[in-house]
Amino acid sequence: MNIYIINPLFTMENHSKADCFVQVLKEQFEKYDISYSIVNNAARYLSKIEKDSVLIIFNGESLYTDESIRKMLRVAKNKKAAIYPIAMDKETRKPLDIIADKQSYDVWEQLRCRDLSDDYLPLIARCFARKLIAEIMPTMYSENGLIFISHRRLDGEEITARLCDSLSVQFKACRTFRDVTSVKVGEEAQSEIDKVMLESDAFIFIHTSGASESEWIQKELRFAVLRNIPVLWVQIDNADIHKLKVVPSEKPHLRYGLDEFKNVKRLAEIAGEIMERTFDLLMTKSNVVFDRYNALEEMFEDKIKCVDSEKMIFNIDVKRKGYRYPQRDINQYVQLFGRTPTLFDATRFNEDLMSLNAQYDSTVILTDKIVKSKENDGVIIESYEDFMFHWDKYLQKTIVNKNKEIIISGAFPDGEEIYKQTLTDALVIFAKSILKSGYTLTFGAHPTFQELFFEISRLIYPENYKNRLKLYISKWFEDKYTHSKEYYKANSEFNEIEKESTLSESLTNMRKEMIQRKEVSVLICLGGKIKENKSEEGIREEIALAIEFGVPVFIVGSVGGCSSKVALEYKADKWTGLNDAQKELNIELMESIDYYSLSQAVLNYLNNKLGE
Repeated sequence: MNIYIINPLFTMENHSKADCFVQVLKEQFEKYDISYSIVNNAARYLSKIEKDSVLIIFNGESLYTDESIRKMLRVAKNKKAAIYPIAMDKETRKPLDIIADKQSYDVWEQLRCRDLSDDYLPLIARCFARKLIAEIMPTMYSENGLIFISHRRLDGEEITARLCDSLSVQFKACRTFRDVTSVKVGEEAQSEIDKVMLESDAFIFIHTSGASESEWIQKELRFAVLRNIPVLWVQIDNADIHKLKVVPSEKPHLRYGLDEFKNVKRLAEIAGEIMERTFDLLMTKSNVVFDRYNALEEMFEDKIKCVDSEKMIFNIDVKRKGYRYPQRDINQYVQLFGRTPTLFDATRFNEDLMSLNAQYDSTVILTDKIVKSKENDGVIIESYEDFMFHWDKYLQKTIVNKNKEIIISGAFPDGEEIYKQTLTDALVIFAKSILKSGYTLTFGAHPTFQELFFEISRLIYPENYKNRLKLYISKWFEDKYTHSKEYYKANSEFNEIEKESTLSESLTNMRKEMIQRKEVSVLICLGGKIKENKSEEGIREEIALAIEFGVPVFIVGSVGGCSSKVALEYKADKWTGLNDAQKELNIELMESIDYYSLSQAVLNYLNNKLGE
């Protein structure tokens, strides 16, 4: 698919605003690798127009006299290409007669309904770009996706109500959910909230001072992070970050004062900023689709074939095994999603396959956004990791290890907040892979991540979750424990290590007790703070302790922070002393963001090392 933007120079006398609009479109398309062309000579593009082409044209008097543009529009209409007329002001709302049936994108009205001046034209252009992206990449982004807004009624209800009202005016296609207005009278509130969260594309956390005291908000945050729902963290009046038990990132993405929501014009700006950052989060998360396809291609090799690259539909054809007599192949169609799939998506998937007259055993929509498999309209909706986990067991008959431990060491690095969720994603994926493979997950009691690990273990081992986790903590922090000792013991094998005379000595002692044991098979390091004095970086000390005891170490570099620096240093030294794996694996761990494939590669290394 290609987008053709007809240069407004040829359609409008006063084209300065349209030029600004086009510049923003170009920036957005380039940001998300979408092909486009600026049309300066319409005749050159007549043979390039296809059914899946998109034409963007700015309404103007000059259209009536430019025959080459009129001819280009006729060709596009005959081939049923998508045509979008843009009206930059009230006087140009009416499209050219050839495309009179097309509704113009009314820039003047878009500004009016937001009560914004022409200074905010780039915002309107970005909104239009998102509309196009939703059509060009339907499994990556939906313009009418559901956004869950989490807030504390006590001190956040008024500003959240105002925000939702502003969003509904500015972004009519977008759907928002907040419990006060979205749960119908007579419905069981929490079950409805849980159901909606599963269907959400994004999660906006309104962090007021009272939010940290709400157990429901903590539950909702845990739910969102575990299910890979992108979380936009909006801090109000410098609400205390340290009181939160679960945080989606190290710092809020956006910060506002309470009084800013009382000003109508400022509120419109805030709503636009929130949607901008939410869109960035969604698209950043959606890009994992391409890494997931690479992992599928590596697993199935020539047994997977592309059916529709735009709709991300693929066919898997694998010989059936495990039965004495010949049987037909397993034939399965899968569709890859970067956003939350809906019942409508399942229905549309069935319709697409019917149009192909496809014969198959099953159809599966794959997404990063859910944990438990479910069925919609005969289509199984499942997470990538679960899908690959079960296929891997079928294809390779993976042998599960017991009584061995893998340590995860991680902490949020400094840097841009949107990309810090990458570390959380990596931790969740590695933890699930480790536990599903039968290893015990061992970790230091980092307050940010311990709740995630507890929840993951409960999901995978509902009857025996505490025995799959080992938690180590120094008594130096005894009066600062996030939970009671009884809580830790109920959720893990809890190991308290005696404190020393200083914090540094206490941490060293705890790390040594955790790492230098014969049960430990691997240490995996992610993120971590970079400090002026390298000797104060916890990851470096843990790596040194592991190497001293002969424990292989793997460093994930793409999450940023200290691990990225250390990975570069070991790469320069040809990975000497870190582990005995192939250098290619260490390079992938340093550079790749396909954390599922990385976790499987480390587990395969370990299984081979143990002779399994």
